[in-house]
Amino acid sequence: MSFAILKKLGAVAAILAIAWLIYVYRQVPHDKTPFAKMADQADQIILEQGTRRLTFHRESGVWKVGTSTGPFYAADIEVVKPLISGMKNLQIEDEISERSDRAGDYDLTPELGYRVRLLNAQGGVLAEGIFGKQAPDYGHVYFRYPDKPEVYLARGVVRGDLGRLEQNIWRSRQLIDIPETKIENIVIEGKGFKSDLVRVSTDVWMLNGQPADPAPVNALIGILAHLKANEFIDPAVNPTLTYESLTEAYVGIKGADRSAEIRFGAPDAKSKRYPISVGKESGLAWLSEDVAKAILKRPSNFTLKK
Repeated sequence: MSFAILKKLGAVAAILAIAWLIYVYRQVPHDKTPFAKMADQADQIILEQGTRRLTFHRESGVWKVGTSTGPFYAADIEVVKPLISGMKNLQIEDEISERSDRAGDYDLTPELGYRVRLLNAQGGVLAEGIFGKQAPDYGHVYFRYPDKPEVYLARGVVRGDLGRLEQNIWRSRQLIDIPETKIENIVIEGKGFKSDLVRVSTDVWMLNGQPADPAPVNALIGILAHLKANEFIDPAVNPTLTYESLTEAYVGIKGADRSAEIRFGAPDAKSKRYPISVGKESGLAWLSEDVAKAILKRPSNFTLKK
């Protein structure tokens, strides 16, 4: 065999060796923190398990959460924060399996695994991974990349911080977005009464055209400005409760630059709570009987004592 042929074979062998090394290198995740740089840049977060999916997207700095079939609602930032911080803190450690048939042992199959994807505003994938069950030491979680069979131990994320794929768990329970100092008018209408409260100055209110006692008015303002739902109503579980069925009472709130409404349905005697809504697009929620009664005040509750 001539020297020229040997030289060519050596060059081909070298190229194949380099190609193999590149292939092997690309199969091993050298980025031990795959989500860290992208967590703050993401405009969308998608959580998937089997056929279920939740999507978060950021609008003007506010996270909203929705399903593929339903509307998007404001998300509770205090619930979303652990998810984002968990992604930032995630560190990939030891590889413990490279067998695809062992994925079920670690809850890393499509049906059992919890897939997280970070996307930019255009829908481009920034980072993604599948999270399995918590490891026996409770300090690690099992993890794999969607297109690779290898299973790794990862720390920085607790499986519970990823939440569940139930939209209402992630929703903000804050119902009214008007600061106390900016509420200027409150109208309460119930069966047989109407309380129309108008702010004249900082501490002066009028009730149906007459001076009102500021103490109960201020108490009412505090309740409304910080009003939170006890829980949201699933229309599949309560099909008879609709926005149109909430005719028990009505509260209108006007602020300096925005307004809000609350519609009340008939109270549920068994659970001692009222179905309410702050708008058709917001769905329905439950409010405790004590809080509802503290809002639905008659004119006599605000009248100045002589």
